[in-house]
Amino acid sequence: MSNEVIRAVDAYFHGLAAKDLGTAPFHPDIEFEGPLGPRIVGADSLRAVLTGFFPSIKGIDVVRHIADGEWCATVFNFRTAFGAIPMMDCFHVVGGQIVSIRLYYDPRPMLEPAEK
Repeated sequence: MSNEVIRAVDAYFHGLAAKDLGTAPFHPDIEFEGPLGPRIVGADSLRAVLTGFFPSIKGIDVVRHIADGEWCATVFNFRTAFGAIPMMDCFHVVGGQIVSIRLYYDPRPMLEPAEK
């Protein structure tokens, strides 16, 4: 089970880094929540929101996956136009599809340029 979960998570990160989420294994009713903005529900809505971040994405460096059954926590460095942002995402994967993503990070590097 853990290998299937990690494959789904890696597919998501690969698509995000390549700025192409067309093959990201999102469940149609995926739920996405982070420290900024409202909760997002639905694969089409999530793809639309994430596509808006594509111009600022410089790369993703996965540090480690911690998988247990249908769950995976991934620690990674998100390289952006704002600098590298250490993050951890918690994924729930069922049947090879990501049904939820919960982001944990310090949003200050993204907010500080807007405050200046």
